[in-house]
Amino acid sequence: MKINVRYGLPFVEVTICYHGRELHLRNVLLDTGSAGTIFGADAVDAIGVKIEPGDFLNKIRGVGGVEIVYSKQFDFVKVGLVSQEGFEVEIGEMNYGMEIDGILGFDFIQSAGLVIDSGKLTITARG
Repeated sequence: MKINVRYGLPFVEVTICYHGRELHLRNVLLDTGSAGTIFGADAVDAIGVKIEPGDFLNKIRGVGGVEIVYSKQFDFVKVGLVSQEGFEVEIGEMNYGMEIDGILGFDFIQSAGLVIDSGKLTITARG
């Protein structure tokens, strides 16, 4: 899978599925420095992801400051041919001053066994 550099940062395309509805996201930051994966509430609204009674709210902290998020389990999160089923992600506003649909964090990178080649700007699966 190809990595695209925008704003000096690595972006990838990700396909997500929630309750059988799929969405292709083109602007997902590949971030080994982010512990978790997060998608923008506006982006995932298109496939029916919404906060519901009983959803747990959490504060996350990052370079951009503090953000309130909630978690959802997706049918799958897929990068290229690498898919993680039943993957839990956080959903937040993601107002970071750039066009971004989400952040693919180290939780996904590690569990999927992704290998990042920053010279060739590609991602492959370990093995």
